[in-house]
Amino acid sequence: MYRFDEFQLDPSGGGLTQKGEPVSLEPQAIRLLEFLIQNSARVVSKDELIEEIWQGRAITDAALNTRIRAVRKALGDAATTPRFIKTYPKRGFQFIAPLLDEGAPLDLPTEHPRRRLITAVFVLVAMVLVIGYAQFANRQNEPIADKPSLAVLQFENLGGQNSAQYFIDGLTDDLIAHLSRYRELFVISRATMFSYAEATASPVEIARELGVGYVVRGSVRGNGEQIRISTELIKIDDNETIWAETFDRGLTDIFAVQDEISQAIAGRLLPEIYQAGLESIGDRPTEDMGAWDLYLRGRAQQAIYTQAAQEEAILFAQQAIDRDPNFAAAHSLLARALGTIFFFQWAENLQDVLISATVAAKRAIELDDQDAQAHAALGYLYRFTGEADPAIANLERAVMLNPNDARIRLELAHTLDWFRFQDRALPQIELALKLSPRDPLLQNMFFYKGHILFHLDRHEEALEAARQLGTVATSNTWRIFHHLLRAANLIELNRQTEAQAAIDEALAINPGLSVSAMQLQFAGSQNHPENRRAWLASLELAGLPK
Repeated sequence: MYRFDEFQLDPSGGGLTQKGEPVSLEPQAIRLLEFLIQNSARVVSKDELIEEIWQGRAITDAALNTRIRAVRKALGDAATTPRFIKTYPKRGFQFIAPLLDEGAPLDLPTEHPRRRLITAVFVLVAMVLVIGYAQFANRQNEPIADKPSLAVLQFENLGGQNSAQYFIDGLTDDLIAHLSRYRELFVISRATMFSYAEATASPVEIARELGVGYVVRGSVRGNGEQIRISTELIKIDDNETIWAETFDRGLTDIFAVQDEISQAIAGRLLPEIYQAGLESIGDRPTEDMGAWDLYLRGRAQQAIYTQAAQEEAILFAQQAIDRDPNFAAAHSLLARALGTIFFFQWAENLQDVLISATVAAKRAIELDDQDAQAHAALGYLYRFTGEADPAIANLERAVMLNPNDARIRLELAHTLDWFRFQDRALPQIELALKLSPRDPLLQNMFFYKGHILFHLDRHEEALEAARQLGTVATSNTWRIFHHLLRAANLIELNRQTEAQAAIDEALAINPGLSVSAMQLQFAGSQNHPENRRAWLASLELAGLPK
C-alpha cells in the first residue's frame, strides 16, 4: 500500500483511490505507477519500464507514452509542470511526490515516533538531493528547456473541397517554417505535426504527448478569391486560449497573413521580440499566385518518398519557375526533388541529375540567401561529391536560418557522420528526434543515431537505437539495417552468439548480402574510408559472409 498526496495505491487489488474514491486505471498503468513509486529515488529508464510492464517485448515508445499519459490523467498531473511523474528526456521517468508512511503496509506496527521522525527526515533529505541532482543534470543536458515550446496543428479545411487540401497544408507548413525561424522558440517539426492529421486526440492531448507548452490551431475557408483564416494560441497548462484572430483577406494577401499570425504568436510568447519591432520574417516569395499554387502542389508531392511523387514535384517546380524565374523557393524545391532522385538512384543519368540539382540549389541561394532549404539541399549534394567543407558549411547555415527543422538537423547529422565527425553529429541527430518524434523519417534518424554511436564506441546506446529502429522499420531495407546495426554493436560487446543471430536475420531477408557486395555498393560513395573499414570489419567478425 502506498500513500501520496490525496491518493492511495493498493496494487494487490484495491487499485488507485483519491480521498477514498476509486480512480479508473487499467492494470498495466497501475503496475507502471507502482514500479515508479518503488524506484522513486532514481530515474527509471524506458527499457526498465518495458522490461517490467511488457516483459521486454518489442513495443513502440507510443505504447509506453500512452500508459504514462493514463497515469498522469488519473493523478491530474501535467507533463510541463509535474507534481507526480517527471519526464527526463533521453533518460526516463521519476516519481517525485513524497510518499506518506514511505509505502509501508497499513497493518504494520507503528514505529516509535522519534525514530520515525528521524527516518522521515533522512529519507526526505535523500529524496531532495536525488531530485535536485536529477533536475540539475537535466538542465545541463537540455539547453532548450527554457524556451517556450509549441506545436502547430494542421489547419482544418472548412471549405469542403478535398482538392484544396494541398493549399491548407501549405499554409500550415509555412506557418511552422515562419515560427521556426525564431531561435528563441522550440517548434515541433512539420512532419510530426502532419502525422496527427487523422488523429482524434484533442489539441491538449497532442500537446501533452509532445511535451510542449503551447498549441496553435486554426481553420481555413475559401470563397472564390477570398479566404478566411481563423487561428488561436492555446496555453496547455491552463487549457486557455490566450490569443485568437480571424483574417478575411484576398488570396494575394496570404503571405502578409502568415507574417501577421507568426508575429502575433511570437509577440505573445516573446515580448522582447515583439517590442524590438522585428520586421516581417520574409518578403513576399512571388507576385504570381499561379506560381505559388504550383509550388504548393509540388511541395506536397516532394514530401512523398516515391519516384513518381518526386517526378511530379520536379514538374510542378519547373512550371512555377516558368511563370516566375525569380521564385527562389521553386528553385529550392527543384533542387530538393532532384537530390532525392539522385539519392535513391531513380534515374539512369545520375551525374546529370546531380549537376541539375546543384545548379537549382545555387540559383535559389542567389535569389534568396535566407532560404534554409536551398542551403540544406546544396550542402547535402556536396556530401555526394565528397566536399566536406562546403557540405557542412551550407547545412550549418541552414540550421542557423531554421533551427527547428528536423529534416535539416538529420541531414547535418548524416553529413557530419559521413565525413567522420561523429562527436558533432550526435547532438544534431538527438535534436532532430526531439523536434519531430513522429517523423516519417524516424527509421533514418534511429539508424543514423545508432551508426554514429557505433563509431563513438558507445555500443550499448547504439543497441538501444537499433531497438527503436526495429519498432518503426517499414520496409525490408530498414529491417536489414536494423539487424546489421545490432550485429555490428553486439560483436563489439563480445556477444558473438547474438551477433550471429542478427546476421542470420538479415540474411533471411536478403540471402545475397555479403561483405564484398557492400564493398561494391560503397565503391562509388565519398563516405570516409575509416567509416567503411570499421563498419564492414565488425559485420564480417559478426558472421556476415565474405
